[in-house]
Amino acid sequence: MISHRISALAVGLGVAVWLTWCGQAGAAPTLAEAQASLTIPPPWFSTTPVQWDVNRPWKDGRLEIRRLLALDEAKVREAVKLTWLYAQKKDIGDGHELPMYLFMSGNYAWATLEYPKYLATVSGKGPAHAYACQASCLEHFGAYDQAEAILRQALLDLPSKPWRIAGEAKLQEHLGDHFARRHQSATAQQHYANALRLLPTSDQPYGMHLLPKHLSRIRNKMDLLTMANLNPATLRPGIYTARTLAYADKAEMEVTVEIGGGRINRVSLKHQEKIELNATRIVPERIVAKQSLQVDGVTGATVTSQAIIEGTFKALRQAGLK
Repeated sequence: MISHRISALAVGLGVAVWLTWCGQAGAAPTLAEAQASLTIPPPWFSTTPVQWDVNRPWKDGRLEIRRLLALDEAKVREAVKLTWLYAQKKDIGDGHELPMYLFMSGNYAWATLEYPKYLATVSGKGPAHAYACQASCLEHFGAYDQAEAILRQALLDLPSKPWRIAGEAKLQEHLGDHFARRHQSATAQQHYANALRLLPTSDQPYGMHLLPKHLSRIRNKMDLLTMANLNPATLRPGIYTARTLAYADKAEMEVTVEIGGGRINRVSLKHQEKIELNATRIVPERIVAKQSLQVDGVTGATVTSQAIIEGTFKALRQAGLK
């Protein structure tokens, strides 16, 4: 296995390292700082055992990796190492799962180096999801101009039918999210409106039954942009529950919000999310701490994070939020 120094920050440590950096330095690292401190493969590879025979075919190995990614940090490291070992064998399908699993495991800086390599091999084939994930990694480090350029490029490289409309709608929604993070509400609203216009015309071969819920999610994002500052003191005390579509789309997430004493006291979840980088703990804690829905999600668990915020929004509406 060939080692080469590219950077060392956050590789294999994911959210834990990110939070440690922020706590010690007072600010998140820039993309350049994160990449400059990476070592690939990371030093912890030498102390991370792999309980899997990499001579087994990739189609089996990828299932084991996804199982590991849903477990604790030690198992997530094992999943990353196992993915890397398959990549070194050049037995990893079309290659998209190396950057994707780095993204899903919280190795954002490393993923920003691997995504361009993969995208170069599939240019012209409409890899909308990969473009969106690369943009998310860049946004994580505040590289917004680069992220916007990636998303604009994706709009010029859409999937072929029957996924073209769905792919374009998803990219338009992602652009809406992008400009919402940049506090450019009017531009965000335009992109959300584009997504709302496109989705009902989709001719995708499956997943049509979920379109109404996707439309509802986008409308809620638009409402959040125009909502005045949340004032919990104006809400009716009580316990309110709402359901929302999350990553585990076979079972909706249930979000329960407890309001009392003029505060949001608790946000609790019932869910079947698996690979979610602790978003089901972190995002509710942020909502309660800030007494706001304007909180950062967890990169790599965007769908889960957005579902929690949307579900809380729905519950707060029951409590009188306007």
